[in-house]
Amino acid sequence: MRRTLRTRLTLWNLLIVASALTLFAVLLYVWLANTLYGHHDDEIAEDAGRLAALLSASPEPLRRLAEIDADRIDPLLIVRRSDGEMVFGSPTLVPSEPNIGAHTALMHAAMQGVTTPQFFTVRLEHTGLVRFICVPLAQPAGTYLQLGRPLGDVDLLLRVVVIASAVLVPVVIVLTSFGGLGIAKRALAPIDQTAAALESIQATDLSRRVDPGASDAEITRLNASINRLLDRLQRSFESMKEFTAEASHQLQTPLTVMKGSIDAATEDANRNIDYRSTLEDLGSEVDALAATLQDLRDYSLAEADSSSHCESVDVSRVFEEAADVVRALAEAHDIPCEAHIASGLTVWGNAVRLRQVVLNLGENAVQFTPAGGQMRIQATTVDRQVVLEVEDTGRGIAPEALARVFERGYKAGGDGVRSGSGLGLAIVKRVVDSHGGSVHIDSTLGEGTHVTVTLPAVNTATAGHGS
Repeated sequence: MRRTLRTRLTLWNLLIVASALTLFAVLLYVWLANTLYGHHDDEIAEDAGRLAALLSASPEPLRRLAEIDADRIDPLLIVRRSDGEMVFGSPTLVPSEPNIGAHTALMHAAMQGVTTPQFFTVRLEHTGLVRFICVPLAQPAGTYLQLGRPLGDVDLLLRVVVIASAVLVPVVIVLTSFGGLGIAKRALAPIDQTAAALESIQATDLSRRVDPGASDAEITRLNASINRLLDRLQRSFESMKEFTAEASHQLQTPLTVMKGSIDAATEDANRNIDYRSTLEDLGSEVDALAATLQDLRDYSLAEADSSSHCESVDVSRVFEEAADVVRALAEAHDIPCEAHIASGLTVWGNAVRLRQVVLNLGENAVQFTPAGGQMRIQATTVDRQVVLEVEDTGRGIAPEALARVFERGYKAGGDGVRSGSGLGLAIVKRVVDSHGGSVHIDSTLGEGTHVTVTLPAVNTATAGHGS
């Protein structure tokens, strides 16, 4: 079972809190230990320095030390030779700690031959933890003063810190987990509401929208993006419905004619009748069906093929080849066609689809230009853009139809209608858009149409590095 975002947020929150608390507890322990030990060491060092000074000025240092020790409350006072042997111990210390003379850590501290004060902590059998200082003495020569002070309060306080941390950190983590779950649930509630709203939207009712007025700016931006996506889906769905109805009509008409011709030929099967006219009608309708299906295929592949199999394309050659086909088609309809294609034009894209742009625009121009009219195809470079122009002196397009000529299945010419699938300009628009370009049409009824296609040019020196 996959973890939810709420669980992940809670776990991350717990990890951060646990890490912060653990770090705080460790730093608190280190700081407190350093502070307490430092205070303790300062007092021991001051006391040991005073004793060492008194002993160095006394002709009988051990006797003087015994006198001083008699007046001390703290009995942890030892003098050892450099071989570790104890030569003096507080009279009250030896009975309470009978093994103090042979204590390994204390012997080792004296045997190191240190010349500066050294601090260390040892555990005595009856006294517990004791902080010692080992100081070399001038008198008696070759001896070391070891002065200790129990760490009772310091050790207790550090233990309390450790125990409190071990108890409080898990308690705080548990409490934080419940708080984190509540916070995550409240923070993600708008997303749950958005998800519920999206689940309730069906393809047959794309007019519904999610609430754009959320209290959080992030959720508001998310909902606004979703609503814009739903707007595009609704427009696409409605356009698809219209296109499906139009395509069905385009396919149904030739099929009806073909069915009628076949039925008529069947009824006259026993008569001596010339079927040439019937076969010609059937052939025309089959051609119409094939053209419609080809347009449907071209439209579905226009964007997919253009966004894949991309390479540096010499559109001068591609446009020239397509212009030759259009010129031959125009001359067959008694329409002079001029073509001026500049050399060295290069774009990044799909050569097959770019050729189709010229062919579709040229075929449209031939279809709506009467015999004796004129056509012009031109391609050049303007401001690092490849500009393709297809111009004719045909019937033109009505102003109210210009805004819809690129819609799938929409058919408009000078008289408001035209034959065909209504996909030619839609394919052009889709191919040009997928190549990062733009297409624009200027047209006047009775005067002609001027189509301008703009594509981003590619520097031939760097075209091989495109992506």
